[in-house]
Amino acid sequence: MKLGIIGLGRSGKTTIFNALTGRAGESVPAGGQVTPVMGVVSLPDDRVDWLSALYHPKKTTHAQVTYMDLQGMPAGVESKQEYMAHLLNHMRPMDAFLLVLRNFDDPVLGAPRAAADMRELQDEFLIADLATVEKRLEKLSMEEKRGKKLTGKEKELLNACWEALDAGQPLKSRPELAASVELRGFTFLSAKPLLVIFNNEDEDDRLPPSHPLTEKAMVVRGKLEMEMAQLSAEEAQDFQKDFGIEESAMNRVVQESFRLLRLATFFTVGDDEVKAWTIPRDLPALEAAGCIHSDIQRGFIRAEVVAYEDLRAAGDYAKARKQGTVRLEGKTYPVQDGDVIHFRFNV
Repeated sequence: MKLGIIGLGRSGKTTIFNALTGRAGESVPAGGQVTPVMGVVSLPDDRVDWLSALYHPKKTTHAQVTYMDLQGMPAGVESKQEYMAHLLNHMRPMDAFLLVLRNFDDPVLGAPRAAADMRELQDEFLIADLATVEKRLEKLSMEEKRGKKLTGKEKELLNACWEALDAGQPLKSRPELAASVELRGFTFLSAKPLLVIFNNEDEDDRLPPSHPLTEKAMVVRGKLEMEMAQLSAEEAQDFQKDFGIEESAMNRVVQESFRLLRLATFFTVGDDEVKAWTIPRDLPALEAAGCIHSDIQRGFIRAEVVAYEDLRAAGDYAKARKQGTVRLEGKTYPVQDGDVIHFRFNV
């Protein structure tokens, strides 16, 4: 899962990045380059820990999330257009965006203005997608003039995208367009899921009383969480109690991102490795096998499945089998969150 952290200047993007990754200090790269900073975090999961204690594998691998800190415009970049062109190229591979909105008074910018900041950022997405659509339509038009006969629905779909974008509608409001096979390679920015993070002061853990946003939103006390993320586990527990933090921002953001992207986790286990795999919810077993290795997908026979809760209740795999909670599933079985799977295959 790749999440890009975006926001206007002085909103606290880097603070939130550090809070989510446990990094200390500034994450701004040297040399004034438009190069976003990456942070990879292993996701805490009690299920992985329990399975590892059961199997004592040589290696334990938690699911991972990659955060990208999308920096503000550095010195040395001549124009906003040049900066946005570089930045948008880095943004397209992201699965979703964490949009940081300032919810505190700033000595330079004054009072927070969440709605205006949100509109400014969304307009950048609309403009970028509109430019992508227009460029492709122009190319298709030139091909038609040269006598090439267009096949499929690409032009029709692109025209529908243009109408929506020109009307100020992000493509997430037209999911049937962005998800169509013909347009899947365009990675439209305004079609990507968005989680709004209000960056609050240390003492304030509330959403703005009447924020006008329709996106999913949550509060992170950025500076407080950044400080906590750099403590040991024992120190962090005391810190949470002192400041009334029930769950860390790292956990809350990941959980909300999983829901936003409709993701699930399944597990493979054995003496060599216990590993968590992140997949789209209800992915067919055949495709889940391909996430591990193409040979497993190609030679798929059956999936031997037991739900994590059933395995834990039984105590071990042999007992779960005796209790009848281990079952064989075929290629079309929709993998569920928490499934422990052994894929039978032959190549």
